[in-house]
Amino acid sequence: MKKITNEIKRIQLIANLIDIVYVIIAFILIAYLFSALVEPVAITDVVDPNTEYTILGFTIVQTTVNLLIGLLIGYLLVFTPIAFQNMKRYFSKEAVEVDEWSYRTQHLYSAMSLLTFNPFSAVLRFHIGFMMKDLVKGYKFKQTMINAWDKTKAFLSGETFKKAKERKERRAAQSESQQDLEKVSQRDFMLKIVRLTVTYTFLTLMALFIFIPFYWMILTALKTNLELTESLNPRFVIGLGEMQWVNFRIAITRFNFGTYIWNTIVVGVLTMLGTVVTTILAAFAFARLEFKGREFIFSVLLLTMMIPGELYTITNFVTVSNLGWLNTLAALIFPFMVSVFYIFFLRQAFKQIPDTLYQAARVDGCGDFKYLTRVMIPIAKPTIITIIILSAIGAWDAYIWPQLVANNEENWLISVALRSTSFTTDSGASDARPIYNIQLAATALVTVPLIIIFFSLKKFIISGVGRSGTKG
Repeated sequence: MKKITNEIKRIQLIANLIDIVYVIIAFILIAYLFSALVEPVAITDVVDPNTEYTILGFTIVQTTVNLLIGLLIGYLLVFTPIAFQNMKRYFSKEAVEVDEWSYRTQHLYSAMSLLTFNPFSAVLRFHIGFMMKDLVKGYKFKQTMINAWDKTKAFLSGETFKKAKERKERRAAQSESQQDLEKVSQRDFMLKIVRLTVTYTFLTLMALFIFIPFYWMILTALKTNLELTESLNPRFVIGLGEMQWVNFRIAITRFNFGTYIWNTIVVGVLTMLGTVVTTILAAFAFARLEFKGREFIFSVLLLTMMIPGELYTITNFVTVSNLGWLNTLAALIFPFMVSVFYIFFLRQAFKQIPDTLYQAARVDGCGDFKYLTRVMIPIAKPTIITIIILSAIGAWDAYIWPQLVANNEENWLISVALRSTSFTTDSGASDARPIYNIQLAATALVTVPLIIIFFSLKKFIISGVGRSGTKG
């Protein structure tokens, strides 16, 4: 392991910034292409594939626009995480040493940059790779080519096969005990290979089982309504030029999509803030404060977790109705600002904090609230972030309660709107038919932010769950 040099760090920063610039340009191009898409007169109609567009001075047809959008989105899905991960790794305090895998990784990134028409980053990463190789191995490009040529000559002249034959003869000349030991090692190796193959096959099948519904949602959102309603054999793969990206634009522009999203964000943020405040205060009280009946009250709260949530719906509805909150955002916010599970979850994390810290703080004249804000909250930060994420996701996905108490369309959440008459054709109980491609396009727009949030903050969730059940 060798310590990375300042010159390598500087070139890495330039390459990372170029990658991020490419990602930003891709976002801008996608937004531009989406704004240029022509919407059909009726949402069930299909745009003529030969519709012409003038994009940056070039005349292209509808299928070409769909193809470009598909390629750009595929580029973003692959290279946006890589670009930001590289930038994160650059600022990491652990990225101070390089080994042989470091320069190989840079050469791989260089090849990937070439595939995405990013020659600037490709050249820089190619140069970084050989700088790292010089740091680790002591030679750069010229010696690498000489070594590769020597290996090629050895292979063509048969020296490689001669060395392999010599190794085989040496193994044959080994003692019987050595051969038995080698056979045991080979058998263990084969068993390990079989075990890993079975494990990863099972995990791959489970991953496909989870991924296929999401894939089908995206695929349906990119099809035409005509294909969904008249085709007897649905396709599992469609061409990039056939993808109807205009469906996503229709989902945003033809319905009150912005209103539904805004209501969901308001309810989610306010519910999350209320949940975090009540959870922190209650968990602190049950973990650190001494008062009569503390354990009994906490046991009663835990018992309520055994009651199905649906049974609370009637009493909550009566309470909200008596307060005059029906068809208001208050009915969607206040009933869910307290969670017994989150209180139990955070209390377990607070209980892992040593009592000596609390006693030392009291000796120094620190009050309970100051100890909570200065000591306990920073230590339990991963668990609190986990509660914030789960609470926000729960509010975003809520359906039954918002459907019950918010009948006015201006107060609908996106989960309610997706199952409402907003995404149907005609009117009436018998004539209304769902527009599945538009409905699933809106669903995809709602689901993608949750996936991004989860994968961006999953380390906090794992860390928070670990701290709640591990002594520290």
